[in-house]
Amino acid sequence: MTVYIELGRESREDEQMKYIASTVSAQTYEVLSAQMSKAKTLEAFIVQNNGGTDGFEKVAKLLVTDESVRNVLLAPDGIVTDVYPLSGNESVIGHDLTGDQAGDKEAQEAIERGEMIMAGPFTLVQGGMGIAGRLPVYLDGEFWGLVSVTLDYPAVLGDLSSLSNLDAQGFGCRVWRISADTGEEQTILETGTGTGVMNRAYDYEFPIFNSTWNVTVYPEQPWYAQSTVLLGAALSIVLSFAVAAGVSAIQTIRRMEKEAAESRIRELQNQLEYDRTNVLLSQISSHFFYHTLNAIQALIILAPESAYKMTEDFSRFLRFKVDSVSAEDGLVPFREELRTIKAYAEINRIQLGERLNMEYDVFDADFLIPVLTVQPVVENAIIHGIKPKVGGGTVRIELRKGEGCYEVCVTDDGVGYTPGDEKPGHSVGISNIRARLNQFPGCGMDITSAPGRGTTVVLRYGDALGKEGT
Repeated sequence: MTVYIELGRESREDEQMKYIASTVSAQTYEVLSAQMSKAKTLEAFIVQNNGGTDGFEKVAKLLVTDESVRNVLLAPDGIVTDVYPLSGNESVIGHDLTGDQAGDKEAQEAIERGEMIMAGPFTLVQGGMGIAGRLPVYLDGEFWGLVSVTLDYPAVLGDLSSLSNLDAQGFGCRVWRISADTGEEQTILETGTGTGVMNRAYDYEFPIFNSTWNVTVYPEQPWYAQSTVLLGAALSIVLSFAVAAGVSAIQTIRRMEKEAAESRIRELQNQLEYDRTNVLLSQISSHFFYHTLNAIQALIILAPESAYKMTEDFSRFLRFKVDSVSAEDGLVPFREELRTIKAYAEINRIQLGERLNMEYDVFDADFLIPVLTVQPVVENAIIHGIKPKVGGGTVRIELRKGEGCYEVCVTDDGVGYTPGDEKPGHSVGISNIRARLNQFPGCGMDITSAPGRGTTVVLRYGDALGKEGT
């Protein structure tokens, strides 16, 4: 019986560590994203002004509203010419981001890749520590320079609620990265003693603005110090005495052990399924929330009418999200998810303009689907298929009635990829969707893709899931 209890405890502990790592990584991303994405507003400002910097201070004042933001700056050709606020950041003026000081390697990588790279934590030129988002700006395909947002470290990560009570739960946690400047591990955040049971640690790697951070979660106490083990051992001794007292009690004791183990396993399975579902839903949508909020922030300054339209679409999406959390049995009507897909697509159309074309071949059908299984597929099609493609492309959503199921086909003519070689964010999304579908009978997903040929995803929903209102 002790073995049963200990196996159950270890299984639960493993899932708790996975949950903690996922929560810490998601909250870390959200906190940084809320500030880092302000670089997109600076990019839009430069593009709107055709490379000019007049009016920078006016825009910068609207961005530097949080105490964790150290500064925002402009660096034409990589040389810093404008910084706000100037007070306390005077030494940054004239700094060459293509040089060899701390944080410069990420700036150079950003220029090479044409994407924002997050640098740090590193020692700032003006003193102190910071985390910076380096975003290259291009005008008519030509490199203009860099814009950057610098955050105070460790203040920006000082209020992560996901780390606040880990000690009480018996776990330690370390957030770390491999420094681009030294090539060595750099601890970013840490709770606990740092001397826990490291051979039971769970390591989770997550991408964050084209950098890679890691979360390591470990139990503070070894298995033999756990109260469940001591309780199990004591219970086993009691049972042994009971067996010795009479052979006739053997069958009864075995039945008790089996029933206790089965009950414990069922309890663990139910709890793990609940935790896993919550983690999957948070991973599916949290990044989109913050990207949209920052896009709205930029549009408020540069295109107020578009910001109003995007806010309406985002409000429609949020209402669906809130309703989906309380969805009975995790199922929602297909027509409801289709509404949120259209709202999501409109948000992206405002950002991408004519580069994104949406087509719908959908008949009126009344059936239930696992919540948030189609929208993330459409999100992948737009973000990983259409956005990277020069000139953009088309995403088509088609509904078909199959034998004993409905099929939703999402096709894009984007850049495509080789299945199995997905980027980290893409692969997490696919695995989450597949995990959600696997919880329901008659559901599944098939993916066909190749570089340069686009991607087709077919989602199957069994008729056994039922209809709306049934």
